[in-house]
Amino acid sequence: MSADSQSFATLEELCRATGQEAHGITVDFDVFRNVRPTDPSRPTAVYEIGDMDFRLKAGGAAVDAGIRLANVNDDFTGKAPDLGALESDRPLPVYGPRR
Repeated sequence: MSADSQSFATLEELCRATGQEAHGITVDFDVFRNVRPTDPSRPTAVYEIGDMDFRLKAGGAAVDAGIRLANVNDDFTGKAPDLGALESDRPLPVYGPRR
C-alpha cells in the first residue's frame, strides 16, 4: 500500500472518514443468481461469462435499492430501480450487431 492509501473495515467507516458513498450499501455475491468470487489460488484463471448469471435474485438486498434517474432507469419494476445494470423482471439487453 502506498503512503497515500487507506484501508477501511466497513462501508460506514469509509463514509465517516471521506464523506463518500453516503448512499452506498454493502452487497455480496449472493445477490446474484449465479456469480461466485474468483479463486485466489488461481490468479490466471479464465472465467466463462456463460457460466455466470448476473441477474439479481428476487428479494435480495440489491432489488429495489436504487434511485430513479430521469431518462435512464424510468422503466423499473417494483418500488424503486434495482442496483446494477440489469433490472429484475425485464428482458436482458442485447448488445452488438443484430439481424
